[in-house]
Amino acid sequence: MPKRKKNKLKEQESIKVNREMSALFFALLSFLSTYVFVVPERSGIIGHAFFVIVFSIFGMASYALSFIFFWYFIIYIRQSIKIKERIDFIFAVLSLISLSILFESMRLVFKVRLFGGWIGVTFYPFFGEMFGDALSFILIFVIFFIISASFLRISIVSLLYNFVKKLIKDIKASKHTESILQKQTIETFDQFIKPNIVNRSEREDKKITEIDNSAVIKQESLNSKSFNYKLPPVELLKNDATSNFFTSKDDLLKRAELLKNTLRDFGIDAEIKDIIPGPVVTRYDLVLAPGVRIQVLYNIADNISLAMRTSSIRIVPIPEKAVVGIEVPNPQSTVVGLRGILESRAFINASSLLSLALGKTMDGIGYVTDLVQMPHLLIAGATGSGKSVGIHTIILSILYKARPDEVKFLLIDPKRVEMPIYRDIPHLYNPCVSASQADIITNPREASVALKKLVIVMEERYEKFAKLMVRNIEEYNSKMIETSGEKEFYIVVIIDELADLMLIVQKEIEDSIQRLAQMARAVGVHLILATQRPSVNVITGVIKANFPARLSFQTTSKIDSRVILDTLGAEALMGKGDMLFLPPGEARPTRLQGAFVSLQEAEKIISFINAQNFPKFYEPIITEVDAKSNVDLNKEKGSDIISALKLINERKRISQDLLKANFGGSARATNILSILEVEGFISKPEGTNKWHIDFDKISKYLENVGN
Repeated sequence: MPKRKKNKLKEQESIKVNREMSALFFALLSFLSTYVFVVPERSGIIGHAFFVIVFSIFGMASYALSFIFFWYFIIYIRQSIKIKERIDFIFAVLSLISLSILFESMRLVFKVRLFGGWIGVTFYPFFGEMFGDALSFILIFVIFFIISASFLRISIVSLLYNFVKKLIKDIKASKHTESILQKQTIETFDQFIKPNIVNRSEREDKKITEIDNSAVIKQESLNSKSFNYKLPPVELLKNDATSNFFTSKDDLLKRAELLKNTLRDFGIDAEIKDIIPGPVVTRYDLVLAPGVRIQVLYNIADNISLAMRTSSIRIVPIPEKAVVGIEVPNPQSTVVGLRGILESRAFINASSLLSLALGKTMDGIGYVTDLVQMPHLLIAGATGSGKSVGIHTIILSILYKARPDEVKFLLIDPKRVEMPIYRDIPHLYNPCVSASQADIITNPREASVALKKLVIVMEERYEKFAKLMVRNIEEYNSKMIETSGEKEFYIVVIIDELADLMLIVQKEIEDSIQRLAQMARAVGVHLILATQRPSVNVITGVIKANFPARLSFQTTSKIDSRVILDTLGAEALMGKGDMLFLPPGEARPTRLQGAFVSLQEAEKIISFINAQNFPKFYEPIITEVDAKSNVDLNKEKGSDIISALKLINERKRISQDLLKANFGGSARATNILSILEVEGFISKPEGTNKWHIDFDKISKYLENVGN
């Protein structure tokens, strides 16, 4: 190292040490002076003498001496503040002098018990004779303010400029609010209180022309990595038809009149306060007359639905507005597209990699939430309600936010028909195999093994985080950025049909889900469980307790609605993406219309991702777990399975009662039935309860066993 550079470093280090020592000295002075002025009688002879001398000179302004010493401490301890020793000393002395004179002025003008000391008594008469008491007070206060601002390094010009700017902004906002309120004035219409038709929020921009700085920084940081991965463009999706949906004002008022007359026919007096039109459902907010109970509306819900010519309505109290909302499907609905939500400010400005574009609210506003904050999601819905499309929407939302090395998917699809299109994406993850072999898991026992190994992944991450003394994956990745280390990726586990897994390996699946749901959030593992049969046997109390976020599509019964949401309402949904979302911590679910994305659109997005040939790499878990990854019928069930297949071949039919009569016990019969279905010997086509039997496969298997 050159001698000149070495001397310069020594000089900088010496300056730093001197500043730190000076800071400690002034901190000590600040403490001692505070103690002397607060309890002078306990500060000893020297302390008491110091108090008497300083107080007699500066009066009550001497109490500011402690703050001056403390400001010197801040100046010396902060390296970014430039030291001005002489100027700071002059301003400090002038501040004390001007404050002493100010206190003396206040004593004479306001007749308060203040004392300005020898300085105040000596110098104030000059100002009093020249300007008078009132003008002297104002002048001395301005002088003190200017000197103190200079000492504290405060720009008075900037302070005044920001104040005026904020004042002008508040005045404009006040005028804008006043104009909006004037537009919402209620008018009378043929002795009928004309309801206020609430338009969509003006804050929602359908085409984003400006993106805030956080979104720009996010994109730059993603593209700055070694592999220049590009997120899919929204142009791969179709335009959202709801961006231009329009409902006639006259039609809304006519339907509101029809609703009011229907209620009057049943003896219910109510006024319609607001009409909130949406792309699929319109809500009419009712103000009930005094003494009318909400329960009366529930009792005549079917009659209201019949009068409004709809299949079903939903009644929901809205406490914050003191009204009761009646949600009525529109005569003609508009399909909600995913592109409209992805182009909204809410999604573009969302910083989370696990941002979910679930759908749109009743008034057509895009609804975006964060899986990290949930931290796990439970989904239920009957066949045809839009549950599978909702899962595709969730996956694609994340694909539009995250690189393959930032988020991985562990996809479990026992039905084998919903997720094959994601088979080749680089985001795929399976802790049992290497990245190049990762695939969709369809076998229940393979799913059980994968979840058990995911528990091991969670425990290993906890050990890694503990060594670095970080609490969660966000802090860990931040530290890796600082040290140029390798960051950890999020893992999103999606199980499309939980009921099929619970039939075969309930104990193992439930144990793994419970451990992951309780602990995995901090290490970046999040679960999404979906089922079309939300019974207590599938969604057990243990699972519900660890899944505060719930998403329900249309259910077949009120019981299913209570199981998934702990309240009624899901049975009254319309299907085709109509959903109720219950965020964690909320008491009442929010009704949304789920975004629709076609299979062709999803394939375009996946093709765009796969065309980039992003490298697949992660380390599989080598540790063995106590489970079998494949079902071996000869070893797993032995003669029971063979006997069941022979029985089917002989009787040419299959049912649980038949197996129960021959093998004893409903649990044993159910287990055998499930294994036969998993292995493809029997199947139940969608829309029917009759089993289809593959006799050729059964005969071939029995021949191989016999040999």
